Order: sequence, then structure tokens, then C-alpha cells
Amino acid sequence: MQATDRIKNIQIFNQNNEMILEVKKNYSFPVKYEKGRAVDNILMIKGKKLPELSRGAVVDVIINTKSGDRVKYFCQVSLSTGFQINLTLNVERARQLEERRRYHKIKTAINCRIVDVTRGGELTVFNPNLYGKIYDINLGGIFVSIDTNDVYKKGDMISFTVVLAEKRLEASANVLRVQTDDNDEVVGYGCAFAALPEYQEEMISSYINYIQMEERRIELEKEKIEKEVSRI
Repeated sequence: MQATDRIKNIQIFNQNNEMILEVKKNYSFPVKYEKGRAVDNILMIKGKKLPELSRGAVVDVIINTKSGDRVKYFCQVSLSTGFQINLTLNVERARQLEERRRYHKIKTAINCRIVDVTRGGELTVFNPNLYGKIYDINLGGIFVSIDTNDVYKKGDMISFTVVLAEKRLEASANVLRVQTDDNDEVVGYGCAFAALPEYQEEMISSYINYIQMEERRIELEKEKIEKEVSRI
């Protein structure tokens, strides 16, 4: 079973594929022993005003991890009250969904340098430097704003450099989407990476993990402060 510290959230769907519950805390996988063997295929959720489900009802549980993996379980309801739900997970029928770590996107705000842009085979090199800011990144691409009055188009190839956790990434990405605001002003570009070598994928993955760990650390600090305040 998934380690709880690696889980981002858990979603429960009925057989009409309608989400009936999403939890980010107050859940566990209690261990029971059957014939001397530890079994942890029970998902226990506690809370207030939980949806009351029929005993034996079939539901689908999707566990989303912080690394971007999504695992779907076929489940049956073994207990359901307004304060607690127990689900028996069929581990043998667990299925890895398509959205995996490669597509897991994180929000950020890091400066980058635009090196050049290629349009229709024509290369434009920027000297002096042209700067931009990357607002989200994954192994598939980036969303970037560029400090220029020029407007780039779908199909343009942008080459850039950026420092990710003290490591320099030099890459190119195709413009897939031009995003504008309510005044039709360009706010940024959704871009897909050109083929990345393995070491660059590892660099981006390491940066994503670093950001996720920092977010988790901040979240734990916040929870700690909230508990301390509640005791006052």
C-alpha cells in the first residue's frame, strides 16, 4: 500500500464516475493480521458529515501521490457512518493510470534567459539578453512569460537557460499555446519541450521533488503552528 507521507489526496468515485469524496488528511491504512500475516488493504477515513454509503457498495478509489502517480483501486464499502468510512481495497485489481510523474506540473516563479527563437526556419539570437519567468514546469514543458513587446506564435521554438536548484538547464521548447488576459494582452506561452536527454529529465525531476519537499515542509510547519495555537 502507498506510504501515507507520499499521498497528495484520495478521491472516491461511484460507479457513475461521479466523485463523492476527496480527502487530504484524516485517513489511514490500519494493519490487521490474517493467519499471522499483516494485511493493510483497508482504507479508513474519519471526519464529520461524511457521505453515508451502502454497506457492500462498489466504489473506485484513486490515490494521487506527490510524485504525480495515480493508482486506481476497485473497492467495497465495509463500514459507513457520518463519522467514519471503511473501504476494502482489492489490491490485485489496482491499476496505474496514465497521468504519471512525467506530466506532474508544479507552480513556481523562476527567472530565465531567452537565448533565441526560431520561426519558420529563421533563427533570431538575442543580444543583449532577453529575460522571462517560468511559472510552471514539468517533464512535458513550461509556461513562461517573456519580457518583450514582441508576440510569439504557435510553432515558434524558444531556446532558454534557467537555474533549477543550483543546476543550469539549457533547453528548447515549442510554443503550443499563447495565453492572453481579458484585454487580449499576452501574459505567457504554454510550451512543450523538444526532446530532452535523460540527464535533463533527471534535473527537472530533482527540481520538482525539491519543490514538493519544500511545500510539504511548509505545510507541516503550518499544521504545527495551528496545533500550538489551538492549545492556547
